[in-house]
Amino acid sequence: MSCWTYINGVIRVSPAGRTQEEKTYILNTILKHLPNVTGSEKDMEIYVNQEYGHSESSSCDEYGDNTDNLIDRYGNRSNNGWLRIQGHYLLTIHASLRDREFNETYREFINWLCRLSKRIDVEDVLVRICDYNKETIIQESNSSCFSKMYEWPSWCKESNGEPAWWEHLMWDRMKDDMYPLLLCYKYYNDKTTDEEVERRRKFYGRE
Repeated sequence: MSCWTYINGVIRVSPAGRTQEEKTYILNTILKHLPNVTGSEKDMEIYVNQEYGHSESSSCDEYGDNTDNLIDRYGNRSNNGWLRIQGHYLLTIHASLRDREFNETYREFINWLCRLSKRIDVEDVLVRICDYNKETIIQESNSSCFSKMYEWPSWCKESNGEPAWWEHLMWDRMKDDMYPLLLCYKYYNDKTTDEEVERRRKFYGRE
């Protein structure tokens, strides 16, 4: 007879990103590179849901421009509108893990959760882990040990100057501007940007 352990719950997270698409991409990439919580038939499953509405807004787009990609209060495109973004996502956790006992599943899940917490801002956790004779509920708020694990990006004062794991997923911008470095190189005559891009091309052997 097989032994089983079960995980069910929800985790609220806030990924980095300058657009909705970038936030979703960064979140999904982080999830793809976390350790597995395993069973002999199927591993733990994570379902990603973006919360309704928006939690952030900006009077310019992600490049710092006022274009008709912005949305006015009537839902129409307008260069006098807003870039609205939802910064919060809900991760629904579900697992029915065959040939696993409570202690090993708990250990794997905590390892997964700690790695997640380093790479993304974990705001709330409510997860139940159980087997046939034992259970625990992990319930943590925004001030929990998991939220304190978050590694801030290199440009924040809370950081020690090292890049966060996810920083490589964001495009580099030109100096003192929001505009992407490579688009500036492509479309504008900016000596500082040209020198930097050409230095990188030499570094990568692309000349």
